[in-house]
Amino acid sequence: MGNRPDTAKVKALLHSMMTLKQAGVKVGILKENNPRKDGLPMGNAGLMQLHEYGGEVHIPEHTVSVTRSIRADGTFAYNGQFRKKGNFQTFHRVPAHTVRIPERSIFRYTFHQNNYFRKEMAVRATAVLNGTITVDEAMTLVGSRVRTKLRSAFTDGHLAPNATSVAKEKGGNTPLVDTRDMYEAITFITDVGGTSK
Repeated sequence: MGNRPDTAKVKALLHSMMTLKQAGVKVGILKENNPRKDGLPMGNAGLMQLHEYGGEVHIPEHTVSVTRSIRADGTFAYNGQFRKKGNFQTFHRVPAHTVRIPERSIFRYTFHQNNYFRKEMAVRATAVLNGTITVDEAMTLVGSRVRTKLRSAFTDGHLAPNATSVAKEKGGNTPLVDTRDMYEAITFITDVGGTSK
């Protein structure tokens, strides 16, 4: 008789294969990460979708206040520039208008740029079948890597620049990272353990 395979090892391998087949990772903006710090009603997911495909946003008529500083002699300090803190405030009506948001893809850009994620899954699946890591560890590693790649797409230079007026207001021309709300909202959940990271 020849060498018989170790039944326990074969069963463990089959179990790992079945678990891998059912396992997965979901990456995106989870419901609990949707509310924005600035209170924007469309939330992080809606704003991300707007930027992902581009579109138009209708801004209804509203009133804004402008704050400046006035010196004791009645002249404007800081050449009349708007200030966060000042001693002179005026109110102005802004008419209804439409703002065009250019396409600034994060998800499609990241997933279509290369085969990185397929290779990453193959490496982790091999490690699971070799018994080096568990399925949950593999899915967590993959989710973490995908989240890192998506977040790096915010600052890699491929996004359409801000409009000149927006860049001037923000003091820079890096779109989508002013508050970091969307950046930080991107996370993942593994289908093995069901926990978000």
